[in-house]
Amino acid sequence: MRWKQLFDDLEARFEEQERAEAELDLVELVRAERDQITFSDRLRAHPGVVLTFDLRDGSNRRGTLLDVGRDWVLLRSPAAAGRTADLLIPVEAVVSTGGLSQLSREGGKSVGRRLRLGSVLRGLASDRAAVGIDFWPTGHLDGTIDRVGADHLDLAMHPVDVARRAVEVRQVRTVPFQAMAAVMVR
Repeated sequence: MRWKQLFDDLEARFEEQERAEAELDLVELVRAERDQITFSDRLRAHPGVVLTFDLRDGSNRRGTLLDVGRDWVLLRSPAAAGRTADLLIPVEAVVSTGGLSQLSREGGKSVGRRLRLGSVLRGLASDRAAVGIDFWPTGHLDGTIDRVGADHLDLAMHPVDVARRAVEVRQVRTVPFQAMAAVMVR
């Protein structure tokens, strides 16, 4: 009997079967890993990259990605007269994004990446920063954020070229976070 041939043949079949099983395991591991990747993870892999965001208010915003939080994106975007403006975009306002590669990066442990939209808006309120809020389906409000709740903010509306003073405030509007498309920080 040709034992050597038989054993060589069996060994080759066994190695082929092991290779096929390993490939199948690898495919399953890759799929399982991809299932855990969030939209924000994809964005985090692109700091400094110019991206285009289509928003649910029908607008699109193009800018350099500065940072990504749990439920927000921060872009630096060209504005009028050669200036730039920072745009804080709620992730839930994004319909699609152009310019992403297939890379992704987990959130990490930095404080900024763990902050929720409400915390960032509270920071803007405490800084008394003048903001412009675009909301959907269409609309725009200018002013200063007075207070921020769990899911909304109060905006003191006043001309963008003056500081928030009681005599300048025309009215205060309450805006739910879910209605916001973008917050422009001037």
